[in-house]
Amino acid sequence: MPQPTHQVLVTYVKDQTLATWSLDGVPQKDGDQFTVLPGDKVAFQFEGPDDIAECVLISGQMNGRAHGSSPFSEGNRVNLKVHSTLNVGQQSGLWGFTISFSTRNSDGTSSFYYLPDPEMDVGTVPTDD
Repeated sequence: MPQPTHQVLVTYVKDQTLATWSLDGVPQKDGDQFTVLPGDKVAFQFEGPDDIAECVLISGQMNGRAHGSSPFSEGNRVNLKVHSTLNVGQQSGLWGFTISFSTRNSDGTSSFYYLPDPEMDVGTVPTDD
């Protein structure tokens, strides 16, 4: 049975440095966390003005049960322009991540954006009994 792919949509607005995000169509706020299982995938999409020029995700441990610097098989510093869908590794724990990116504006200048602090819990997803 294929593992699920969670959709993270990063939305950015011209002249606002902080981006917002939604998970599987549900708006999230800074510091929100979501739960995935080992082997799941997380796909990142971007919505806003102009074209993404550069985009990097950096992750780190948020608690003692998280081992290693990243929940993603691709590592803790990932170029999301090259790898927009990431694989969740086999380690359980809570990780935070941040995304920094720039755009090429139509007038030839660049704009810079930042998604500060989504958190991802890799572990057992509770079931509705």
